[in-house]
Parts: sequence; C-alpha cells; structure tokens
Amino acid sequence: MISAILLAAGESSRMGRTKQILKFRESTILQETVRNLLGSKIDELIVVLGHDADKLRRLLSLESRARLVLNQEYRKGIGSSIRCGVQSADPNTEAFLIALADQPLIRTEIIDLLIERYRVTHAGIVAPVYRSIKGHPVIISRKYRNELLKLSGDRGARDLLERHRDDTVNVEVDSPEILQDVDREEDYLRLRRQPGPPY
Repeated sequence: MISAILLAAGESSRMGRTKQILKFRESTILQETVRNLLGSKIDELIVVLGHDADKLRRLLSLESRARLVLNQEYRKGIGSSIRCGVQSADPNTEAFLIALADQPLIRTEIIDLLIERYRVTHAGIVAPVYRSIKGHPVIISRKYRNELLKLSGDRGARDLLERHRDDTVNVEVDSPEILQDVDREEDYLRLRRQPGPPY
C-alpha cells in the first residue's frame, strides 16, 4: 500500500497570495495536482491543509477520494506537515509518497514509474532525477517512519534523504517538471504558459 501525502498547508509567503487556489487550466493548481495523484497507482491520498484551510477544503469538496487533514502547527514549517500526513496515513501503508501542492505539471506516468520502481527494488527511498538533480515526488519506505515523525522546520525531509543516500534508488526521468514549483509570481506566469496535455 502506498500513501500519498500532498503538502498544501503553507502560507505562500514568497508568493504573497495563496498559490494553491490560483487558476490553472480548467481548475486550480491544487485541483490539478490532486487529479494527477488520484489518477496514479497510489492507494490513498492525504492532503495536509493549514493556511487558508477552509478555502482549500471547499475547492476539494467534491473529491471524496482525497482525505483532508488539518495541520494546526503549519507555521512551524513543512516538517510539521509531513509529520501530520504520516500520522494520518493508513497503519498498513508500506511507503509514503511525499508530493508538493504547487507542482501540477507532474504527470501521472511519472508517479506510476516511481511506484513501480519502489515495488521492484523495495528501496528505502525512490526519487526522480532530471539531469542529475533530484526532484519531487519522493517515495519513502515506512522503515523510516520514526524519522519522518521527528521532522521539524522548513528543511522537510532533506536531511533524512541525505542520511540515507545509500538506500536510495534514483529514477532518471525526462521531465523537468519534477524540479519546478510555484514560489514566485514569475513561476506562476511560466506555469500559465505551459501547453495543456495532448488529447
């Protein structure tokens, strides 16, 4: 069982407005990201809310397959949101797929590739790599659950990933989107210029 944890609690302080609710294609950044995750081979999706939680809840009100949880301590950084998601996951989960709410361009195929690689290798960590640079989402085995529950501050799981490099499988992908998020207005403008998916 793979539990996806979507980190959507942040204040978007560098952006100056709540980026998760910004328009993207036919919906919003958050809704598109959720749609991509739910179309993949994950077994459950936990969306961690915090700042502007009521607005985000309304956005996702029709998406019954996503479980929404509130991180009361979201101001303490992304580590607290990862903790909240891990604590909320199904106790039988074998791994956590940590995803960012401001990456709506990560295709379902990329997520499925990571899951398949995890299931084949049973590595402690599976990470996508584009031109030798690691991106998101990242799969972390439940054997590191206790370490995930100790995370704090704004470094997220970076230190954990660094500690366990020898237990990591890097998956090379031809997708720069794994490195692209929306932190500033210019990032959003770049995102809006992206062509839609082919049909």
